[in-house]
Amino acid sequence: MNIRRTLAFFALGLIAIGLTGCGSVGVQPVSMGESKPPNCQLDRYVNERDIERPYEVACILSSRTGTTLGHDKSASAAINNAHADACACGADGIVVESAEEQGITAFTWGQGKAELKAVRYLD
Repeated sequence: MNIRRTLAFFALGLIAIGLTGCGSVGVQPVSMGESKPPNCQLDRYVNERDIERPYEVACILSSRTGTTLGHDKSASAAINNAHADACACGADGIVVESAEEQGITAFTWGQGKAELKAVRYLD
């Protein structure tokens, strides 16, 4: 009977791991400006060379999606998760430095990841 109880506890632990885990965004301030509303308009770039205006980097963002079965675990979701934080840095646009989707592992249902630069125009 003890082994059943142990197996049941282990199964509940795995279920709890599968149902928890939320996304996060790390923010490294560089030259933050005046904060904007969370739903501010942001231009999107895949390369800094594509920006045709003078700019400075407001902050660097590292975004991760949730890892549970119910979360959108795409790279696009990781980019979208960073939107409000980029606005809080006073950004006018974001540059996607890297974006990837991690597959299912022993402890997660996968995860979207993105590294971004939030930029503010100087003109």
